[in-house]
Amino acid sequence: MTDTDDWATLSERLQALALKLKLHLEQTGSTEGMPQALGELRERMEDAFTAAGNAVKDDAVRADVREVGRLLADAVSMSLAKVSDEVREAFERRR
Repeated sequence: MTDTDDWATLSERLQALALKLKLHLEQTGSTEGMPQALGELRERMEDAFTAAGNAVKDDAVRADVREVGRLLADAVSMSLAKVSDEVREAFERRR
């Protein structure tokens, strides 16, 4: 599956969710002003997903994401190693 397929799938799921939410809102009877608000929300969401889709295609952004992922993995690894050492020390003190 490509990045484009992922975004298309996400877009379809969001549209389905929006329809379900719209139907629930209509059942409450409080829909005054909602078409405009929902339209604006839809436009903002489309803008956000377009920007995210463009960012995914940007080599600099992908490099940054990889670097952030590496840093996150290193940080988690170091934290887990520290916790492991502390647990080991706690068990050794009990002996």
